[in-house]
Amino acid sequence: GLAFMVMNVIVARFTLVFLSWLIEETSAMPLALVTAILVGVGMIMFLLPPVPGVPIYLTLGIVIIPVGRETFGIIGSILYALGLSLCLKLLACTLQQKAVGGLLKTKVEVRQFCGVNSSLMRSMKLVLKQPGLGIDKVSILIGGPDWPTSVICGIMDLDLIPILIGTLPIIFLIIPTLLTGSFTY
Repeated sequence: GLAFMVMNVIVARFTLVFLSWLIEETSAMPLALVTAILVGVGMIMFLLPPVPGVPIYLTLGIVIIPVGRETFGIIGSILYALGLSLCLKLLACTLQQKAVGGLLKTKVEVRQFCGVNSSLMRSMKLVLKQPGLGIDKVSILIGGPDWPTSVICGIMDLDLIPILIGTLPIIFLIIPTLLTGSFTY
């Protein structure tokens, strides 16, 4: 309980400090190098359980849009950042579902870290195992905690493609976050 909350606060503060440093370091670099760095950092951060996607999208908006403006123009740069953000999210979901949840589903530590027996996860499992993509299932896929939601899908052996399709409406969160980041600097 207390250790988890302290860890979340420390990780949240560290994430903000690290991303601020990264923004300063990459702002004058070429677009290809900035993209490579942010893809690497973004994937690592997505794979850390306590880190949500919003700081990653915000950083992409702060860095990619201004750097890409010279190459693509403002609209092209926004679309580039959107595509990159969406690809990062879908790749992270794939790795979390198949590599963590799918391969490590018998590990007690992974199941415990996801909280598979908590009320929240049990109710999420009931909705996620329903066939099709109803509003409730899509809401969990895009609004639930990133890491536990994807890992629980792997633990439940859900098909990857429908889960990724259900995650696509995340663009409605990514777009305003990217634009907010682009207006920040």
